[in-house]
Amino acid sequence: MNQKGGKYEDLAASYLLSKGFYIIVRNFLCKYGEIDIIAKKDGILHFIEVKGGINTFGDPAYRVNAKKLNKIMKVGNFFINTHKNINFEEVQIDVISVTNSGEIHYYPSQRL
Repeated sequence: MNQKGGKYEDLAASYLLSKGFYIIVRNFLCKYGEIDIIAKKDGILHFIEVKGGINTFGDPAYRVNAKKLNKIMKVGNFFINTHKNINFEEVQIDVISVTNSGEIHYYPSQRL
């Protein structure tokens, strides 16, 4: 995680905490890649990708593509298989974008 990315992830984590999420781990890293934030709320396990800064197309969330989502799914499966003690009913991949001015947009996905 670079310094700028850390700033955006800190803001995203604070946002999630203010919305009642429990953060399990930040920057979960394994042989398949990384998930920025893994959190839980209301029985749902959330794998959250954080994008910050500016983007040619507008919202930084547009930088999350199918390849990135597939990587998150692989890392998420690895996390679930290696953390059997975490109870949850559903899994969801979400994106949080943070602009340079600190504006936060939360994009919850459909549950998997």
